[in-house]
Amino acid sequence: MGVVACSNVITRSPSFDGNTSTMLANTSDSVTLPDVTVDIPPGDGSPDGYGIRRFYAYQLVTETQFTGGIWILNLNSRGFSLGEIGLSESFFHLAPVLLEIPSGSFADLFGRRWSLAIGSLLIALSSALIFVADSLPLVLLAMFLNGASYTFRSGANQAYLYDSLGEQQSGYAGILGKLLGASYIIAGATTWIGAALSDISWGWPYGLAVGVGLGGAWLAAGLAEPKVDRRGEHGSRSPLRHIRDVATALRERPQVAIMLLYSAGFWTASTVVFLYLQAAFSDRGLSNSTVGLVLGSAFAFNALGAAFAGRVERRGKFSTQLVVMGLLTGVLIAGTALDPIWLAVLAYLLSNAVTGLFEPLLFTWFNQQLPSAQRATLLSLDSWLFSVFMIVVFPLAGWLADNHGWGLMIVLAGCVKIVLTLLVVVGLRLRGRGGVAVHAP
Repeated sequence: MGVVACSNVITRSPSFDGNTSTMLANTSDSVTLPDVTVDIPPGDGSPDGYGIRRFYAYQLVTETQFTGGIWILNLNSRGFSLGEIGLSESFFHLAPVLLEIPSGSFADLFGRRWSLAIGSLLIALSSALIFVADSLPLVLLAMFLNGASYTFRSGANQAYLYDSLGEQQSGYAGILGKLLGASYIIAGATTWIGAALSDISWGWPYGLAVGVGLGGAWLAAGLAEPKVDRRGEHGSRSPLRHIRDVATALRERPQVAIMLLYSAGFWTASTVVFLYLQAAFSDRGLSNSTVGLVLGSAFAFNALGAAFAGRVERRGKFSTQLVVMGLLTGVLIAGTALDPIWLAVLAYLLSNAVTGLFEPLLFTWFNQQLPSAQRATLLSLDSWLFSVFMIVVFPLAGWLADNHGWGLMIVLAGCVKIVLTLLVVVGLRLRGRGGVAVHAP
């Protein structure tokens, strides 16, 4: 998913005591996530080197974050309360709830490039609208359109890349890690640039966001569609038939269903902290440009972690990687509540290094389990669940911060990651004992 990223109620690097270490060792032996791969022939119609490079350019352009570090500050400076801002974020996620699965089906049935182009045009439209919005209803509409732009890009971008690689799909984790690393660096730099420009005029970052949307649409429209293996489909390519095929694929892969729920909860906790840290760090005395520098630096730490994804994937089991990184990020993200503020910033940056490493490993595992003909739709389910969680959690987190302070809200977000990781381990162990099998399509 194009998910936004993210951190020690303790003051040192997290470590595990003897009991926890034993649990991890036992877990890695008893929980085995199936390494099911889908054989996808590259086909004569797969994009050539130029087409892949154009996709890389598209992905990097649309990962710019000129308004990512300041949109809450902008709305707050115009008189909107945290409650109203939380409501607007909920409208952002209402769009994926309504459109995520239909947009994934659109990408699978009519072409990933057209889905990507529509998503980019909606970036431009929503950025322009939120800049001129002078009332809450207009802000809500702008946020809904921005959420719609996300739905047309999520799932479609990963599906396009994976299917375009053909015989190179075995190296997907390394390729995705490098692409994410470059994306994080660009996102970090543009987050800081946008925040710095906002000290001059709010118009600069929003104008650049409009330009990014238009440029992304032009790049996407020129992409070549990769060949898609449709052996898992039954009958005609109607939307309803496609959705039934998706449901069948998911029933045959219960471990994927468990991991989709885990992934959505994991990224919800990360995103809530990332977004509200704009206001939390500002309340703790940091200027707009300094907040932007911290959040931008976090993307550099994401890139650092992602750069090692290809090496880490080849070593050890994914189940072990899942448990270690899930628990570690939970502890680190809770540490963002620490005093003094430099310690909170350090914990947050370290959490981003871990999540930067974890993201390509997680989505490589997902892609290995999914049939090509339904890949974009099934990947969109992750984004759909994430948005359902965000609609409920984001306003609740804002209320919690307003009434009980930032510290409690951030610590609870870290605890959620820890609990989710433990729950998914137990769930997968129970599934394994029940003899659940996952079959290749």
